Amino acid sequence: MKRRIYMMIALVLLVTTLAACGSAGGGKQSPEPQSSPTESAPQVEGKVVQGIINKIDSYLVLLTDDGEYHIMDYGEGVTMDGFAEGDKVDVTYTGELDVDGATPVITSIVKSK
Repeated sequence: MKRRIYMMIALVLLVTTLAACGSAGGGKQSPEPQSSPTESAPQVEGKVVQGIINKIDSYLVLLTDDGEYHIMDYGEGVTMDGFAEGDKVDVTYTGELDVDGATPVITSIVKSK
């Protein structure tokens, strides 16, 4: 009989612990990720690559200093006004270069010296 009571107490404690962790973690994490990435995603996740514009179309082909060609999509608000093929630029992007099926997205582009 004592064994059954101890098992019930242990079960209630286990369920209470799991329920408390699940509701507190889910409630606190939801607002933060929704507001943080939209405000700071280009700054936190942005990587910079330098190269020469090889082709401007509905996408950008960049020839980097190491001789590699990279195809990149334009992010929201990025325009190619004032840029021409052959310009040396610094491109800030999100995503990964040279990954099949994933095209990096340009968050900003500036002419380099």
